[in-house]
Amino acid sequence: MYGTILRQLRETKGRSQAEVARSVGVSAAKLARLEANQRGLSVEDFVRITQTLGERPGNLLPNDLGDIGHLKPLIDRIASVPPRSLALVAAIIEQAVLLAEQAAPKPPAKQEGQGRRTSRQPARKPRR
Repeated sequence: MYGTILRQLRETKGRSQAEVARSVGVSAAKLARLEANQRGLSVEDFVRITQTLGERPGNLLPNDLGDIGHLKPLIDRIASVPPRSLALVAAIIEQAVLLAEQAAPKPPAKQEGQGRRTSRQPARKPRR
């Protein structure tokens, strides 16, 4: 999805894949795969390509992000991080996600004897 957004933005700006790829520091083939959504798009690549095209990354994210819509300002903030620090920021975010997953409450385990039976279905008596 985001690759398509980047391709549309690049085409709107009248820039070639080769030119943008050179400015970003990736091969034209990699940029083509990113734009075709054939390769995963990292936050670092998204930010660099967006900035090269003269846009703020948060402005390209759809407005219907639901629970993660509040992250748009964070994406804009990440856009201002010097390129040499983006890998470190990505590693920190990954660790934060892992910590959040570990801290999240676990769903209660099913108790012994709970199954698909509803309150309308009486328990079966064992056969003898």
